[in-house]
Amino acid sequence: MVGALILTGMLISVFGEPLIKYNGFGNIILAQDDTDAGSAPETQGSTPRIKSKKRAEYSEGKSPLVAAGMSLLVPGAGEYYGRDYIRSGIFFGIEALTLSMWYYYESDGDDKRDKYREYADLNFDETLYYGGLLGMTQNVKFWLESKNSMVAGEEFNAADYWNYNYFSNRDNWSWDTDDSLAVFDMLELSFKDMPNGWNGVEISLDGGSSQFTHNLPETKTQQYYEMIGKYHQFACGWNDFTAYEYNPDGSVVMLTDSIMASNGTYVKVMRPKLKDNDSDPDNIIIFDYSDDGYNSLAYVDFYENLRDETNQAYEMGSNFLMVTLLNHVASAFDASYVIKKRYQIDTQLRIENNDKADKIGLDNYKITYSVNW
Repeated sequence: MVGALILTGMLISVFGEPLIKYNGFGNIILAQDDTDAGSAPETQGSTPRIKSKKRAEYSEGKSPLVAAGMSLLVPGAGEYYGRDYIRSGIFFGIEALTLSMWYYYESDGDDKRDKYREYADLNFDETLYYGGLLGMTQNVKFWLESKNSMVAGEEFNAADYWNYNYFSNRDNWSWDTDDSLAVFDMLELSFKDMPNGWNGVEISLDGGSSQFTHNLPETKTQQYYEMIGKYHQFACGWNDFTAYEYNPDGSVVMLTDSIMASNGTYVKVMRPKLKDNDSDPDNIIIFDYSDDGYNSLAYVDFYENLRDETNQAYEMGSNFLMVTLLNHVASAFDASYVIKKRYQIDTQLRIENNDKADKIGLDNYKITYSVNW
């Protein structure tokens, strides 16, 4: 643009006639080309004084953007590129330290996770859990037997519903199952007074059937291991559940129960033996699942402590990983600063009107180019 301005002035000088008239519109165009966006041109009287914006250049081909990109990938690399070796060492040292701590706590968390899962596999048994639920619903089996029928179109076989396979089938836990045949509904009925003497043994549960709101996952996922320690309903699956009777070797006493099928025969069902239920049918067994009276204390408490230690290790690992990411960002900004501080060269081009002449000529403008470093 400056070359065009000089050429215009030369043409005016040679031919003696103005080829371009000086006016406000022409000066605005010049201001748009050379002045910082958003700032008004300087004025001298009514004539704008045009000032170009400053430009930042860098010696030795250094670039703040390149430095920032290098440090964003590897903290300290951009500072090394800018020959600030102390800053480079600091950021790289922080990177090495935080990554080492992250790896340590992640590995520690993995080891603790394997430990609590191994402990759960040894001390929590799904057979005990679903068998224990069968023991809690002994009164329901009388209600189911009352519905036995071999009438065409009204067939019903109680033995199909009160057994381990039915209770352990997760699809049968749905609350939408018709005629109160969902496992949850049977548990709910177990804590109510059944009419017509259907209550064989009353089993009271602190909190009632509302404790049984979760369905145990079919595979041993992270959710599986969380649920068996977190929720009270799974207490009867731990092999130190205080409502069971135990053999001298510490194993749970298993007994053979039965339910009448629709054809009048009895189908055997294996389940854990509940304390005193069989020796004293009038006894009321209270499964206190409240926080103050959790029926499976020792094993579950130890298990939950292991899980807490695992979560704390993973949390510490996450904290160090966050510090690592912040170190990348901080190093990127710092590397850009190092380049600007050490290698920046400020250049400035200034074009200024000297008078209000009608014609544009070489003698009407002053051009200044400055370099600072």
